[in-house]
Amino acid sequence: MAICYFILASIAISLWAVFNSMGINENFLLILGIIVYLLCVLIIFWGRYAEGKGKLINLGNKLVRQELKPAEFIRHYEKLKNADDLVIKKLSVDVLRVALIAYDLLNDRENALATVDEMINVASDKKQNLAKLLKSSLLFSYGDNQAAEILFNEIQKQKLNIVCSGLVDVILKSDRAMARGDYKTAEVYHLNVLSRLFPKPDKIDMLISNYWLGEIYEKLQDTNKAIKHYQYCANFGGETAIKTSAIEKLQHIN
Repeated sequence: MAICYFILASIAISLWAVFNSMGINENFLLILGIIVYLLCVLIIFWGRYAEGKGKLINLGNKLVRQELKPAEFIRHYEKLKNADDLVIKKLSVDVLRVALIAYDLLNDRENALATVDEMINVASDKKQNLAKLLKSSLLFSYGDNQAAEILFNEIQKQKLNIVCSGLVDVILKSDRAMARGDYKTAEVYHLNVLSRLFPKPDKIDMLISNYWLGEIYEKLQDTNKAIKHYQYCANFGGETAIKTSAIEKLQHIN
């Protein structure tokens, strides 16, 4: 695309030069050439941004979602933040969401909350509710129930798209249910996640649901079930804080 615009601009300016040498005033060709050159530069600029953003998101999905190595992704992400890189200087909700998941898997609450606040700041009107729902989910899971309830109730008054409506349902049955001590609702939800055929849960879904079930059964004093789910996290938790916490829980129970 950029090459086509470059050729078109070159032709326009060349024609202007020819006509000008013949004493024919065709300044519109010069103006057209300059405008097309500027469009060419803009296409290259945004192409580099889109390519860089895509690579960063793909790297995040690989390291965070597939390999459960959030710290490795964060090292790469924070290195780019300190460099003059367009992808990081112009933050997007999609990039920040990967970083948010990584910080949360490391139990880095300060950076997770700071990242979700950045998401809210840069989100378009269409994605504002999504970013705020993610923040309310974090607040519930971090024990700040009052702030979480205020934000969660505020968002539910808005007109929500299908993605946000689905996330509201998840928060109601998981984070909020746990925060309110409604362990039965949370248990049913997370058991359904583990047995879900479509969409099939990824490694993060499996890890988080197993950990929540471990906590639920520990609170309900069903030790055998708690051990089973904590053991999954200890075995398959990758390089996450969830794995570390699960190992500590198992040592405490035993």
